[in-house]
Amino acid sequence: MKKFVFITVLIILYSMKCFGQSEKSAWSLGRCIEYGIENNIAVRQYDLAKDNNKITLQTSQLSRLPEVSASLGQNFYLGRAQNREGIYQDHTASTSTGGVSAGIPIFSGFRINNQIKANTLGFKAAVEDLNQAKEDISIQITGFYLQVLYTKELYKLAADQLALSKELVDRTSELVAAGKSPESELYDAQANMAKEEMNLTDAANNLRTSLLDLAQAINLQEIEGFDVEAPNVDDAVMLQLPFTVSPSEIYTSYVDNKPAVKAARSRVDESRMTKNVARSAYYPNLYLGASYSNSYYYTYKLASGQSNASLADQLSQNGATSIGLSLQIPIFNKMATRNSVRSAELNIKNKQLSLDKMRQDTYKEVQQAWNNAQGAYQKYLSSHKGVEASQMAMDYEEQKYLSGRSNTYQYNQVRTRLANSLSEEVQAKYNFLLRSKILSFYQGVPLY
Repeated sequence: MKKFVFITVLIILYSMKCFGQSEKSAWSLGRCIEYGIENNIAVRQYDLAKDNNKITLQTSQLSRLPEVSASLGQNFYLGRAQNREGIYQDHTASTSTGGVSAGIPIFSGFRINNQIKANTLGFKAAVEDLNQAKEDISIQITGFYLQVLYTKELYKLAADQLALSKELVDRTSELVAAGKSPESELYDAQANMAKEEMNLTDAANNLRTSLLDLAQAINLQEIEGFDVEAPNVDDAVMLQLPFTVSPSEIYTSYVDNKPAVKAARSRVDESRMTKNVARSAYYPNLYLGASYSNSYYYTYKLASGQSNASLADQLSQNGATSIGLSLQIPIFNKMATRNSVRSAELNIKNKQLSLDKMRQDTYKEVQQAWNNAQGAYQKYLSSHKGVEASQMAMDYEEQKYLSGRSNTYQYNQVRTRLANSLSEEVQAKYNFLLRSKILSFYQGVPLY
């Protein structure tokens, strides 16, 4: 008995250290999901991809603005070269030039407009990719969170079973001492208590593992003292009624709101705009351009009596301004434009097939979620009935045992069936909660 008391105290102290947390340190489901989304690497990568698509969109929007550039040049002439009057002679001279030019597209076969539309759709698809990543990690974290609650209940059940085993050992010891039971029953009770101690140790390990899995799922680095809130799960279960909405109805309301479907649909429209961009190469391009240039000419050796014109005089005389239109008409480019359009058409068909597959997968996903929720609900109802029946059998067996009409072995057999029924009910309850939460999420109900 002293050994048992020592082991029990160690287990209780260890459990308090691992799982006894303050109210402030316990994490709710919402906090876990928000923290997980904020620190998930895949989500952050999708966020960077969204920002990159936004930059691409801004670049295409700014392509309507004119291009302005400046140039500077310095040339040296050694030997026979032209002078300022255009006459060739042997001399050494230098020319300094500078200019500014600007150009703006007037008509480019609607390429700019279609490119902006395509990049806008690409940005929308990137936003929906980010939303889908957040949705996936939220469902994943919800599963880990409910797993923690499930293992917590199993730990509590194991602790209760150990306490009952201790009571049975104490009661059997009294009966053996009074000569009402054989000593073998005490050995059976002590062996069963040792088994319950092992079950409690396993339950504690499973609880630590589930907490670690949840902490890793949300990328929590410091897991010392990490614990979750224990909401009133029984009330949540009672609120979940059998689902009367068919999978087809759920699919109809969900498919157009699923981020992955929105992204696929945007990419179909983007591919159509990309085809229009490729077709723009069939049209002529009209540009408006303007420029201003000036130069300074200097001869290092002049004939007697001659001198170089001053910088101010040359700048006032050598300035040149031009403005004009440029029309480029495509005639033959080795079928490059035609092949680009053909490739764009194939890309449209490919994106449409991706959209169709996404819708098919979504329907299968909803249908499977509906079946899982219905099956989990029926299993929970059955397990609850099993607990009630096992509890009645346990009450009857306990009366028999106290009256001496049953032995320790029979009592432990009935109690083990009750423990198994309770464990199955807990598993069915949390499985039903997870399945119903997923199905409710498809119907527009938030996870938390």
